[in-house]
Amino acid sequence: MNGSLRPRASSWRRAATVVLAAGWARASPAAPSLPPEGFRLLLLQRSGRQGFLPSAHVFPGGLESSADSSADWLRLFAPHHRPPRFGLGPARSRPASFPGLPDAPAAADGDAAALPDDVASRICAIRETFEEAGVLLLRPRAALSAAPELGRALAPPPGLDAWRDRVRRDPRHFLSLCAHLDCTPDIWALHDWGGWLTPFTRPGGRRYDTAFFLCCLSEPPPVYPDLTEVVSCQEPQPLSSTVVISIRGN
Repeated sequence: MNGSLRPRASSWRRAATVVLAAGWARASPAAPSLPPEGFRLLLLQRSGRQGFLPSAHVFPGGLESSADSSADWLRLFAPHHRPPRFGLGPARSRPASFPGLPDAPAAADGDAAALPDDVASRICAIRETFEEAGVLLLRPRAALSAAPELGRALAPPPGLDAWRDRVRRDPRHFLSLCAHLDCTPDIWALHDWGGWLTPFTRPGGRRYDTAFFLCCLSEPPPVYPDLTEVVSCQEPQPLSSTVVISIRGN
């Protein structure tokens, strides 16, 4: 086995990303050959000052936090959605571990009620989408989980920038925001898409084990780049083979 792949103290970090597809019903002058209806993908441009993928156009997402798997979420999902998976359906079987990848994070302080991996990853992806783009993928707490129609993003709350600053400083404040709005993260709108492991480049380079989710909305949400990590958003791109291929290299 290559030395760089041998199990050891892991340098991999868990992350989650949303491929956000918004419905559209008008022809695009830039792509007249495409049908007048379909979906477009949201891409955000990272700041040139970022150490990882500077100035790149990426999908919303970021690193998982222990706050994303906190048992405190159980009170917010109750009484309408029951643990451990809140109506998501059966968990996918875990693939064999890749050498050196981190195991599932242990529950904080030995708390056995912390959320399952795939629930925590969804909450992470939704939190990061709010932090970077100001898009709230939430639903009212009493809403049923098996909605037949496409999802909708919630309107930004008053004091958007203040809430984002609080969440960025401490991810635990995302739960506070959801409780303030009497909503839960819309984990049911996120569908497993795949995973991405950071390529090996140089010794000591950053490595991420990233879960990708697909979320389809009925209409494009308003986007408010945070102007810190993300400096702009690219006009939503038509869902085409060119854009789909970019998912693998993001």
